[in-house]
Amino acid sequence: MTSAPPALKRPLSDMPCDPGYIQLSYELEASLDNSDREDTLEKWRVTAHLGEDGFRLEAIPPCDQCTARWNRTEDEGGFVDEDEDCPHRLHVGVLELVKVRWGGSQNPFWAMEEESQNLYEIAETVFNDEHDGYTEEFEELTEAWGEDLLVLDKAELDEGWRGFGLGPMIAADALRRLAPGCRAVMVHPAPIDATGMSKDEWARARDRLRELWATVGFVPYGETPYMIFATCWADPENKQYALRKASRELSTQWRAARQRG
Repeated sequence: MTSAPPALKRPLSDMPCDPGYIQLSYELEASLDNSDREDTLEKWRVTAHLGEDGFRLEAIPPCDQCTARWNRTEDEGGFVDEDEDCPHRLHVGVLELVKVRWGGSQNPFWAMEEESQNLYEIAETVFNDEHDGYTEEFEELTEAWGEDLLVLDKAELDEGWRGFGLGPMIAADALRRLAPGCRAVMVHPAPIDATGMSKDEWARARDRLRELWATVGFVPYGETPYMIFATCWADPENKQYALRKASRELSTQWRAARQRG
C-alpha cells in the first residue's frame, strides 16, 4: 500500500529557490590501503546542493556565518567583494549511509561494533548470537534476497530547506542507487541533536521522523527502535517512485507560485 509524499509544512514562497536546481553528489570514503573495517563498511556521503548554473545566486541571501565574517572584515577596514561566494548557501543537506558488506575482510558484526555506537546497536539487533549471519526473525522478514545491509546513518537538511518534504525525496534517490544488492535497509528515527529536549518532546520528534520515513517505505522493526524495509518488497519501490515524481512536481509548483507572485 502506497502513501502520499509528506505534506508541505511551510509555504512554497519560503523555499530559497527552485528545487529543480538541487543536485546530489555521491562520495565513497575509502583509502587505497584501507583497513579490514573500511573494506567491510562502505561509507557513503550524499550531499544535496544547488548546481552553480541556471539560477541567480544573488537571489539567495548569504548565511549568517558568512555575513558576520564579511561585517567583521568591513569593520576592520577591509574590503568585501559583493560577489564573494558564500558556499553555505549552495548547501541543501546531507545523507550518510553505511553499506555493511558480508564479502569484506572483517566480520560485519565486529566492524560495526568498532565503527560507532549506533551501528553496534543495530548489529546487536539483526545478527545472530554467533555473529555469522542474521537472526531468524530478520531472515524471515527480509526473505532470501541479497546479503549486504544498508544503514541510513544520518539525514539532515539545512534550516532553510526544511518543511517542504525534501528529506524523503533526497533519501529516495540515494536508496534507489545504493540499495541494490542489499538485503534490507535500516534507519534509526531519532533526533540528531536532542539537547534541551524533554522526554515528551523527544518522543514527539521521534514519532514525526517515523511518519516521515514511512513515506519512503520503512516499517517498524518489531519492538526495536529501528525501521526497516527489504529490497524485495514492492511497497518501498512504489513509494520511492512516487517521491521522485513528487520532486518534479514540487519544482513545477514552486515556479507557478513565483509567477503568481
